[in-house]
Amino acid sequence: MNPDLLEGFYLNNLRVEPRKGKITGRLRSLRLAPRAMDVLVCLARHPGEVVSRDTLITEAWGEGGSSEALSHAVTQIRNTLDDRKDHPEYIETLPRQGYRLLVRPAASPESGDEHPSTGGLQLSIHETGLLENLKQRGVLETGLAYLVFGWLILQVADILFDQLHVPAWAGTFVTVGVIAGFPIALVLSWFLEFRHGRAVLHEHSPQAAARRRISRTYISVLAALAIAAVAVFFYDRNYGLPVPPTEAPAPATAAAVERVLPPVLDNSIAVLPFLNLDGSEETEIFAQGLVDDVLGRLARVPGLLVSSRGDAFTLEPNSASSKVRERLRVARYVEGSVQIRGDRLRVIVQLIDSDTGFHLLSRTFDRLREDFFDIRDEITELTVANVRVALPADTQAEATISPSDPSLDAYVRYRQGVDASRLPPSADTIELALARFDEALSIDADYAAAHAGKCLVYVDAYPISDDPAFIDRAETSCAQALSLNPNLDMVHTALGELYLGTGRYEDAEDAYEKALQTNPNSVASLTGLGEIYRLQKRGE
Repeated sequence: MNPDLLEGFYLNNLRVEPRKGKITGRLRSLRLAPRAMDVLVCLARHPGEVVSRDTLITEAWGEGGSSEALSHAVTQIRNTLDDRKDHPEYIETLPRQGYRLLVRPAASPESGDEHPSTGGLQLSIHETGLLENLKQRGVLETGLAYLVFGWLILQVADILFDQLHVPAWAGTFVTVGVIAGFPIALVLSWFLEFRHGRAVLHEHSPQAAARRRISRTYISVLAALAIAAVAVFFYDRNYGLPVPPTEAPAPATAAAVERVLPPVLDNSIAVLPFLNLDGSEETEIFAQGLVDDVLGRLARVPGLLVSSRGDAFTLEPNSASSKVRERLRVARYVEGSVQIRGDRLRVIVQLIDSDTGFHLLSRTFDRLREDFFDIRDEITELTVANVRVALPADTQAEATISPSDPSLDAYVRYRQGVDASRLPPSADTIELALARFDEALSIDADYAAAHAGKCLVYVDAYPISDDPAFIDRAETSCAQALSLNPNLDMVHTALGELYLGTGRYEDAEDAYEKALQTNPNSVASLTGLGEIYRLQKRGE
């Protein structure tokens, strides 16, 4: 074989080193099997000529070769060169004749022949193509590096200039300089490898060429920034850079816009969550029940504005009075704690002025568990009595007292059902809530609140199950609750939601109005009426 070819040669942009058994491209180096390399060298000895299969087998294998081995070797060569059989760039297959190397090999740099007649080490732009030229000479790398480096400069400048109170024109100078430097960097990267109108692509070994491309990228980026800075400086001196507009000062008479809060009315009150001192589940049931019952009874007092449970429960127990006043906008609030020891129930309740933080009322109840309802009623009466100065003269405390109370065991089951109904609605939570309400009714069949609880669960379950039977069950439970206690506004509200969801707007309006007759402060009923007016386009 030609010893020059064994030392190495180039096929377009690929360096072939037969002695090392590898082919090196711009970004990677691949190994080639010895027999496949022998086939490639044999083809390189006859570029442009058809080399028969027998000749290639003899050159590479001798007498032990075969047609299958040759086909496998050619496939290996094509895979390494990234060549395609149907659209060959390097090796062409001629059926029943052999193979032909389409690219004339160029001598390696060590041979001293840097300008062979064809396929040499220097290629004109038109011979390699513009995009390939940009890749080989690192112009694309330089552009990407400049974009990243320029972005970092702008980010750092934005942070530091703001902290150091640098004049606004400095930010404009840096921005314009970075933008102007981008085309300069591309031009520098292009011409750093441009000699006598030709692109120098392989003057170095692949490793040296890669290092040279990296160095060229750094030089191009830094030089472009320097040139752009000088150019922008002279442009600013002669023509002036754009000046950022200055904001006109606000009129001296314009006051700062503040968040407008609703006024705090003297007849407003809230009930915060009661603190569970022993952390038991039973104590939590009584604490939650005490708050809900007191809250519901206060809401039915004419002229008394009571913050909703949802708003009040956004605050923690024993929250600061200033926070309560700012969040709930109430003049007074009730807070307390509950503790159970054996059969004893200890409740501490306080009525606090949200403006001053002073106690208006503080009372401790240490009684038997069976006295829970008496404690609840006394707390309600004491609260109403201490805010009476802010209420109309005809306000009656009797409105806070329920007609009758169930047994304590039935109440506990009822409260468990209420807690389950407040969980995210699902088939399991619906079943659990109904089971607890049924347990309460098994103890006290005339417990109106338990029937009302079932009514609310059926109403909430209907959109999930889409079962028409839930409508009948809801109406039945609601009717039973109202027959036992017609003053349960939550039942009327639940019926209003049911009728509204099923398109029975007149029935829904009647239900909401009945709820408001019992509890004028019912937010759900007022919201439901507003939705009906909106759907019917009534501007009342």
